Amino acid sequence: MAQSAKFAAIYEDGDDAIIVKSDACDSTVLNYCSDLGLSDWDEDAVAWGAATIRVPQHKELLVGLSAQVGLYTFTEAKGKRGTRSTAVAVAEGGVSLWACPSPYDTLDSCVMGAPGYVVLSSREQELSAVLAGVIESCDVDVEVDFDDMTASGSFTLADCVVLDEAISLGLTTMAAHHFNFVFADMDQGDYDIVAKFQTHAGATAEVTCEYDSEDIGCSVEDGDATAVAGALIGKSIMTVQTVRAVKGSDMRGEVIEVLD
Repeated sequence: MAQSAKFAAIYEDGDDAIIVKSDACDSTVLNYCSDLGLSDWDEDAVAWGAATIRVPQHKELLVGLSAQVGLYTFTEAKGKRGTRSTAVAVAEGGVSLWACPSPYDTLDSCVMGAPGYVVLSSREQELSAVLAGVIESCDVDVEVDFDDMTASGSFTLADCVVLDEAISLGLTTMAAHHFNFVFADMDQGDYDIVAKFQTHAGATAEVTCEYDSEDIGCSVEDGDATAVAGALIGKSIMTVQTVRAVKGSDMRGEVIEVLD
């Protein structure tokens, strides 16, 4: 009988969920805003502890990581007189695994597990609309010919009071995701397997005026766009086991396209 593989596991119940949310991005501020959320990953969003396991010489570690990832995106476009309002909300959650000599303090002496950083869930939501608005009232200059009992007059959209039209879209999802990682040909010793979760949220909003006719009276002040995004890591579990890879096996492979 072969010796059974060593096994370790650790889980997080989600009480201390890792969450990041972008600032509300509103185009009425300087008419343009970009990347008001995190422009980079949150380096403080490091995992909940680590699973410790003893590894014999030249053995491999097979690590499975499962986690709930929640994403929130909201976009809204307002406008009138033919303005184009565009709002984009981006949210993402991912993870990388590290094998660190136990006890670990920083990741400086750690080895990243293959295949590296993995995106567990991501979303990019874009809402763009060209809106004319709702005409509430118009000022019309009328010339009356009392002799002929006729009247004539004209007006353009620029002479009218136009109210905003608005379209908004919000999505919230929570889903569980799983990925396997490999640490190949490990040196003998005790290791802490650390999961480093990273979340990202960003938002952009922009208004443009595609019609510059004086009859329409379009200007960038006639539009408004808003975007908000958020991402969180909820419940998670990591399982670690020592294994021995098949002799001569290659941890990497090529994607082969199969044609009909």
